[in-house]
Amino acid sequence: MKISVVIPAYNAAHFLPRSLGSVFAQTLPPHEVIVVDDGSTDSTARIAEELGAKVIQRPNGGIGAARNTGLRQASGEWIALLDADDSWAPEKLARQVALIQPGVVFVYTGVTLFDDHGPRGAQAAVDPLAARKLLRFCNPILPSSVLMRRQAVLAAGGFRVGARTCEDWGMWVRLMPFGEFVAVPEPLTNYYIHPKSISASPEKMLDGLRVILEPTLLSGYRGIERWIWRRRIWAAQLCSAALIARDNQLKGELGYAIRSLLVWPFPFFQPHRFQVLAVSLKNRLLSRQERP
Repeated sequence: MKISVVIPAYNAAHFLPRSLGSVFAQTLPPHEVIVVDDGSTDSTARIAEELGAKVIQRPNGGIGAARNTGLRQASGEWIALLDADDSWAPEKLARQVALIQPGVVFVYTGVTLFDDHGPRGAQAAVDPLAARKLLRFCNPILPSSVLMRRQAVLAAGGFRVGARTCEDWGMWVRLMPFGEFVAVPEPLTNYYIHPKSISASPEKMLDGLRVILEPTLLSGYRGIERWIWRRRIWAAQLCSAALIARDNQLKGELGYAIRSLLVWPFPFFQPHRFQVLAVSLKNRLLSRQERP
């Protein structure tokens, strides 16, 4: 079984020693390691080559386009995705390969979140059956944790190029009809959280949602059911935007929380949104009290 590691990289010279170091330390070595330099202006390409990766350079087109370039150039049967600022535990690939059976197209792991101060906490992988249901309105699977069958991904059309965020979410949804999802529960993927990451921007996340919502997330829904799920998805993602703003100390936390409930005010869908609003209100009051 040949595994191609695909790493999209934009001005990632600072991160590559860590990410590539974790790839070359795998107990099951990959067949090839491809770094797609997405129009970087720093030394990304040079450092990737010096560290032993195959480098493909292309004009900047976003992470989806970069991943597609890597997919097309890869020679492995399986593609392991890794963002340039993330890393893996040494046994990550071996543990995933052990779960592959006929019909499996997608294997993912749990995640450890970390920042410049160290680990923030670990999250076990969501059960695959639950993950398929959650993918209706949110994305519980991070790209760097994923190992996927190349032919299935290509048959599903690859990553949507027009989306600068949420392109992974759309890909998982379109891949579901092609086969089985399985998971390694343990957190074998290290996900780096920093202010410049795309996932730390609520508005960029919502912009990506606008691109994949109608053609992908709502595909197959009609009439009132489509209207209901459109509003539920927006409500869920606006709540996520509030939490992103809170975690990164950005403006707009309370506004996102309020909009989430205005879009879908019913408590039987994601009732934790009401708790998010309560905490956001508390944070707003405390911030006002602290002002001179």
